[in-house]
Amino acid sequence: MARLRFPLLPKSVRWFGVLGAVSVVVYYSLVTVPPAPPTGTTPFWDKRLHFAAYATLALTLAYATARQRDSPYRRAALVIGGTVAFGAVIELAQGTLSYRYFGWGDLLANTLGAVLVSVWFVAERRIRYVRARKLAAELREN
Repeated sequence: MARLRFPLLPKSVRWFGVLGAVSVVVYYSLVTVPPAPPTGTTPFWDKRLHFAAYATLALTLAYATARQRDSPYRRAALVIGGTVAFGAVIELAQGTLSYRYFGWGDLLANTLGAVLVSVWFVAERRIRYVRARKLAAELREN
């Protein structure tokens, strides 16, 4: 079966994406005062935000490390473990702030979001990364 060609952006751009995701999580987790829940929302609306944020962070980290595919299980463990550890540190830091609190439910949502990236690692077996410039040039030729 042919592998799906997927664009691989330059390393600096990939890591800038990780920095962006980390910055957004830190800003909304530690810097801003948490908003009141929107009226008419479903239960656990904040847990959904945690889940989405940490799934995004883990995915950007997985993409940033796309060239290190020689040891996929080690890479997956580092990406997932690193994201979960980051989530735990953020939760512990929130516990020290007067306008935030540590929450086991938040930590669970962070962890589940990070674990979602394992779907990407399975799908990645069918992907062949191609440098973005090369792929763009090939598409222009066709």
